Amino acid sequence: MATTATPYGTKAGYTDGAGVPYDEAPRRAHRAHHCVDFILRVLTALATGAAIITILKSNETTYLPNGAAARARWNDFGAFKWFLLANAIVCAYAILAALASLIGVCTRRGPLSSRPIAWLTFLVDFLLANALMSAAASATTIAWIGYKGQANSGWASQCGVVKGFCRRVGGALIASYAGWVFLALSTIVAASALHKLRRRTAY
Repeated sequence: MATTATPYGTKAGYTDGAGVPYDEAPRRAHRAHHCVDFILRVLTALATGAAIITILKSNETTYLPNGAAARARWNDFGAFKWFLLANAIVCAYAILAALASLIGVCTRRGPLSSRPIAWLTFLVDFLLANALMSAAASATTIAWIGYKGQANSGWASQCGVVKGFCRRVGGALIASYAGWVFLALSTIVAASALHKLRRRTAY
């Protein structure tokens, strides 16, 4: 069978149902995948970055009528430390992934253009999405106890005293959950790109 020269070498000129040679698009995902992926990466970075900034600014000190000081600090809780770390990791990853996706938009040879890298992207997205949800869920548990208290343990609600702290923690949680949604959508985009690459196997 005749061979066809491509930018990646010479391959047999098999075509798909639309008459497009399989070897015309090796390691190239559709431009739409990279565009959507870039947007989602930017949104993920913005959401997790907002969560980081908000939780860092959440510390509050108020004074009770008797003159005693009531302090609420995020670094007093292990769940909030894990929350901050997970969001920082996801934010840094999202920024790097956004740059890689931007390369894909411009050249169509980004991370979703190669099956091995697309698989790696999918797995990293999946793992980080789970880590982010774990961190947000654990922080939500602490925030809920602070808001509602826990009668069985004799813990009273603290949000009536440190209202600003609770309000900022709530905002950070909302931003983090939004970041998780965007990251989960990025995982779906990577899976879609893998499906497309599977249909057009280059090597």
